[in-house]
Amino acid sequence: MILAKPVVENQYWILKKDNRKIGQLEVNENGNCIIKIHDNVVSYKTVKMAREAVNIEFEPPEQFTPAPPNMVYNHEVEGAVYNPLWDVKRRLPLFTRDEKSKSWFAAGWYRVQQHRKWKIIHHPKLITLERYAYQGPFQTREQANDKPVS
Repeated sequence: MILAKPVVENQYWILKKDNRKIGQLEVNENGNCIIKIHDNVVSYKTVKMAREAVNIEFEPPEQFTPAPPNMVYNHEVEGAVYNPLWDVKRRLPLFTRDEKSKSWFAAGWYRVQQHRKWKIIHHPKLITLERYAYQGPFQTREQANDKPVS
């Protein structure tokens, strides 16, 4: 049996056998189904006819589930979230509070050292983390409390 993995829904599939790519199946603008396996090209009037002739099983398309609107890279955020991104250099989940805002916030809980004292802050501004020593991000306030100061 050949497994058809969808690439473009109802238009293009990759054909696999024993977990190796062996060809492709595509539906052209006329609705005809074209199967290319190795160097062989065969055309069928419908996808159903191609499925029966070549013994193809179609894998269901993967369902995309968007992240909840108040989550930024697995860190819960209070209020609106816009422009979520992962800062690779600093390893921080960042977001803005408005579509056109220039103020960036870090999602999660952080321990920030300000004036020789460590404070626990939820969603600090990025500029705060750039100016002071910090530890985090943490998922909860309790995790931030448990982290020993080094």
